[in-house]
Amino acid sequence: MKLFYKVYLFLILVLVLILAGSGWVDHHREVALFNDDMAKDAILIGKAMSGMIEHVIHQSGTEMARKLVREANLKEHNIHFRWVQLDSPAATVNAPAVPLNSIESVMQGRVVSLIMDKGKKGAFRFTYVPVDTSGGPPSAIELSESLAALKKYIRDSTLHLIAITFLLLLSSGMLLWFQFQKWIHRPLSRIIDKSRRIGKGDLAPDLVFDGRDEFAELCETLNTMCRDLSESWEAARTENERRIEALEQLRHSERLATLGRISAGMAHEFGTPLNVIHGRSKMIRSGDLEHADIVQSAGIIGEQTEKIIKIMQNLLDFARRRKPKRSPQDMAAVAKRVIDMLAPTAGEKRVYFQVVEQESLPMIPVDPLQIQQVLTNLVINGMQAMTDGGRVEVALEILKKKHPEKRDTGGDYLAMHIKDEGRGIQPENIAHIFEPFFTTKDVGAGTGLGLSIVYGIVQEHDGWIEVESTWGKGSCFTVYLPIEVSP
Repeated sequence: MKLFYKVYLFLILVLVLILAGSGWVDHHREVALFNDDMAKDAILIGKAMSGMIEHVIHQSGTEMARKLVREANLKEHNIHFRWVQLDSPAATVNAPAVPLNSIESVMQGRVVSLIMDKGKKGAFRFTYVPVDTSGGPPSAIELSESLAALKKYIRDSTLHLIAITFLLLLSSGMLLWFQFQKWIHRPLSRIIDKSRRIGKGDLAPDLVFDGRDEFAELCETLNTMCRDLSESWEAARTENERRIEALEQLRHSERLATLGRISAGMAHEFGTPLNVIHGRSKMIRSGDLEHADIVQSAGIIGEQTEKIIKIMQNLLDFARRRKPKRSPQDMAAVAKRVIDMLAPTAGEKRVYFQVVEQESLPMIPVDPLQIQQVLTNLVINGMQAMTDGGRVEVALEILKKKHPEKRDTGGDYLAMHIKDEGRGIQPENIAHIFEPFFTTKDVGAGTGLGLSIVYGIVQEHDGWIEVESTWGKGSCFTVYLPIEVSP
């Protein structure tokens, strides 16, 4: 019913403005009429009184005229009469009650009626009618009438206007309430309920409304929308089922392709050691070998077996990836530990390292052993790519980046750049370097699982890897790790 209160408040405002304007006009008009009537009555009474006094003065003298004024005061309670002399000094008994300069025209034979405030006594209307005293001092009859009746009339009119306004607002509010319930609230409630059911998936066009107004048109529009949505939803469902079926087929094909690549990689990696083992064992079984040759063949079989065990261990590490045990780490210190560990091997290959770090790097929440494994694999790959020696640079800095696989506004990430001066990666191979058992190295030089394990570890840390490579000039692997762990 919030809409009702808005409409009702607007109606109240309009009615109050109309009634206030109308009441103000009527009030001023009635007050003016009432005031004019008082002035006319006072002038008529004053002229009649003036005529009688003039007659009494001519017939019986001044004293009899004063007696007439006193008797008139005894009979009339609303108007007080005085016979005043216009040339009497102020504040004397016979002086007018108002300043002489405001009734100068009375001395010229004109009637004057005016209103004057007497302080605590209130406002009075004073009317002066000239009296012909046949050569005596200029005189006039003073009629004074309190305006308390006018004030009472104004107060009663105001209270009447307020009462009418209140009754009008009450009656209009009750009428509006019942009509609002019938014409607006009930139809809106049904439409709102239907809208909520549509939001929950009820698309049945079951909204019925009698009439031809806008609500009936809106109900028909909602029913049409439900029919259209139902048809669209059914078409979308059918299309989605087809897409899911096609996606499942595609995933099945991808799984088969991945299984084929892994199988081919395993056959490739296991084939050579197994052939060697088979050949040596066959030679030992023949009994034609000398003792020294048997010992040598057994050693070769052991070496090839250890190579197979190592390949299997890498494969298990790739398949059974554990969750990282994070703790705040100084990544510059982690990088330096990796460099120190690989320094002897780098010296043999004429490779030297350079670590570049940004000042005031924050502590990063990572698993130190896993990140050390990431750096070790990437640095070793860089070393192996430089057959004639060169430089491997490890640079650390904080960058504002947006995760390529998340819908966010971006954040601060630690970027670890591992750059070498090797032969680089051919463009057609960049898209496959993180696939299991994919390798461009010579047979026996690598299993093709190192970068796959690196990729998985970085993903577990909510990060990602970017690769830039120019064939014949070198490669740069950039690992991005978040500064803060996502909740």
